[in-house]
Amino acid sequence: MKRPTLLEILRTALYIGTIGYGGPAILALMKKVIVHEKAWISEEEFMNALSLSQILPGAVGVTLFGYIGHKLRKPWGGILAPFAFVLPAMIAITALAWAYFTYGNLKFVHSIFIGLGALVVALLINATMIMGKSVFPKMDRNSYKGITIAALSFLGITFLHWNVVYIILISGVLGALFFYFSGEFEQEKSPGHLKVEIDVPKVGRLQNYLPLLLMAGVLATIFWFITGTWIIFTTFLKIGALAFGGGFTAIPLIQHVVVDGMHWLNLTAFRDGIALGQITPGPVFITATFIGFKVKGIIGALIATIGIFTPSLTAIILVGRAHAKIKNLKIVKVTIKGFLSGFIGLLLAVVYQFGVHSLINWQTWMIFSISTAYLIGWKKDAIWLILGIICVSLLLF
Repeated sequence: MKRPTLLEILRTALYIGTIGYGGPAILALMKKVIVHEKAWISEEEFMNALSLSQILPGAVGVTLFGYIGHKLRKPWGGILAPFAFVLPAMIAITALAWAYFTYGNLKFVHSIFIGLGALVVALLINATMIMGKSVFPKMDRNSYKGITIAALSFLGITFLHWNVVYIILISGVLGALFFYFSGEFEQEKSPGHLKVEIDVPKVGRLQNYLPLLLMAGVLATIFWFITGTWIIFTTFLKIGALAFGGGFTAIPLIQHVVVDGMHWLNLTAFRDGIALGQITPGPVFITATFIGFKVKGIIGALIATIGIFTPSLTAIILVGRAHAKIKNLKIVKVTIKGFLSGFIGLLLAVVYQFGVHSLINWQTWMIFSISTAYLIGWKKDAIWLILGIICVSLLLF
């Protein structure tokens, strides 16, 4: 295996982050470039790191780049590689956020977002279906248990107005109760030789801790001198720590905390931020950057981005050595299945709320129907659908 320089890693991360659209497509591109073209790590190690990233909270691609960067160039790589990967999307969404909050009241901009609002409903339905097929690959007794958890999650958030964090925790507990003795995971055993080990810094070597100390010092200085940044960081840190399943699973959490709790923006602006996030490369979690910009400008965008990705990057470094044991523990599998079942219900609640808010006339229903058919039936790249809807919206509204 080749050992690249830190600059080579950052250039590659920046390249993939610039041209990568769509979760699975980004992961496939990462594998093609890093494993097959550059041969920095083996395919076995890449796939095992990917499987670890998938059971951790946060964006899978960002977490995976954190692992690769740390594996190849220790802490500097672990910090800077995922940052370089996210940077193109962060710049793009920050520019779009500035344009949105500056010119959002213009009639033609308003018209565009009426159409994009209907698209967001279709995107969320598609994400829910993809997640549902992953969590419930076949309809059997165990699937109905998961559907029960999803239904309770939907009812709890929509009609009983329970705290979303409690719903996630209850879903995990129900997953353990429902699936632990179901026999579903008894035959799923990975070969013993498959494991991932991350070179955790040795105690006493200051150079291994220096990047973390520098980053902590910079953040502490920002928190001290710029009011409001600490609450932005901790808010998105909590969201990042609970968003299992990646991608759209963060949306219900962000809405509950930021829209319903903090009131940093209203439902319409939040929906529009999700739509703008789909125009940019990078993960759905980049919506945090949009919200951070709304609250505190460019520095808020940066702090929100760091906050939401910190938990998963920290977790993959801490649990990397124990990956083989962790991923095969039955209690881990059943609890995560409970989490994911609950997130399906939370996503359906967001679909319901956005649908009521966005599907307001025959034009929006038409855009929603066409978008749903395009995403589910044709399974084409969403970026072309977004551009088409922008043009159609200018004509219809």
